[in-house]
Amino acid sequence: MRVMVYETAQDRAKLIRDLLNTYRYKIYLNGDQAPTINSIKDFKPSLLIISANNPSHMEFLELLKKNSQYAKIPVIILSNHESFETYQKYHQFPNVDYLVEPFKIKNFRHIVERWINFRSLYVN
Repeated sequence: MRVMVYETAQDRAKLIRDLLNTYRYKIYLNGDQAPTINSIKDFKPSLLIISANNPSHMEFLELLKKNSQYAKIPVIILSNHESFETYQKYHQFPNVDYLVEPFKIKNFRHIVERWINFRSLYVN
């Protein structure tokens, strides 16, 4: 399964890559650029992991979920702050999870596996 990660902090990107490589996912890290639909066309991910620290993440999420071809791709938003307003903002979109840092590795792995399994079972 392919996982695309948009993380601006190099240390967190490496941590995510190392965690997911352990479970044999194919990882594509993109921390230098803003997320784009073209990068999704090229890599064809089963899951997107996006840092809330990326300035254009919300704009990208709205664009992604409006596109019928990519709307069913699950997205995990990683954030280092938690609020009810932020939670509501992300849960207006289908197939989006919101995970607040610091998180337990076991919980992160569970969420990733849940979305990968969902994608493989229910989405073409």
